[in-house]
Amino acid sequence: MKTRVKKAFLDINEEEKWLNEQGAQGMMLLSYSNGTYEFEDVSPAAFQYKVDIPQYSEKERRRDYLDFLEQTGASVVAEYADRVYLRKKASGEPFALYTDRQDVERQAKKRSSHLYAIGFSQIMLGIMFLMQAFLRHEGPVSFWIPAVFGFLFVVSGIVFLALGFRAGRKATKGQVPSREERDIWEA
Repeated sequence: MKTRVKKAFLDINEEEKWLNEQGAQGMMLLSYSNGTYEFEDVSPAAFQYKVDIPQYSEKERRRDYLDFLEQTGASVVAEYADRVYLRKKASGEPFALYTDRQDVERQAKKRSSHLYAIGFSQIMLGIMFLMQAFLRHEGPVSFWIPAVFGFLFVVSGIVFLALGFRAGRKATKGQVPSREERDIWEA
């Protein structure tokens, strides 16, 4: 039975976590577009999902990268807004695409970059409102409205920056191999 779910995520890590919960329940992701997930119930099979943001923007290199991923056992379910939705049968081991510290950190920065962009734009908009409130007001109403909106935009910008910083740190936590583990594999 096919099921459509409309759901929006701001944090890609939370989206991935939700997809893995669905996969553990035997829901196979068929497609994704604009916040609409289409699943098919294939219980008792279980799946693992990964949302990847490839570093390749050229179509040919990106296609080669996706072909390589499919050779490793992962199937590309959907591509949307520079994200690639990958699926593989659950094997009891984590679905890890990146094991190198620099790759994990690069992926974490990409996953939280939209939060930084929103945060900076909110702060700039808030500063513009505050400047308008303090430099150009002809009465109490023309002062307070831009001042309140400016303050709210600055606060929301700080919140988005904090979310971006937290998401980046949380994404690398537990995924970056320790120095001892790297030494074992690199030897």
